[in-house]
Amino acid sequence: MLLSWRPTAFVKCPDAVVLAGRRIELQNCVPKNKEEWSLELAKLLAEINGIRFTDTVRRVVEYVRKFWEQYEVCPPASVIESDLGVDRKTLLEAFGGSYSAICALAGVEPPTGCLSQVLSST
Repeated sequence: MLLSWRPTAFVKCPDAVVLAGRRIELQNCVPKNKEEWSLELAKLLAEINGIRFTDTVRRVVEYVRKFWEQYEVCPPASVIESDLGVDRKTLLEAFGGSYSAICALAGVEPPTGCLSQVLSST
């Protein structure tokens, strides 16, 4: 089965979720209050999108979150692959073929412009 990156439109992003009795407002899967992001929120968004929260998914999400905290951008897939030693096929399968799902679960906006277009078409 050939997998390809899917654009943002395929990531299910509710306007809000309730987690541990607390309502968290979201915009494009990103908490409006950035301090409300947590691994528990990532797990809930994974479940909503039919993504199993495996060790690989957790490692990637935590890496992307730390990368974003340092650079304020979701890293390119090639950087994730290189830094974590995860091949493209494994990354694609773990996130249902959606680069945007990686960013969404990490609570960060996917990159805009040519980078996201390239990732969505590869």
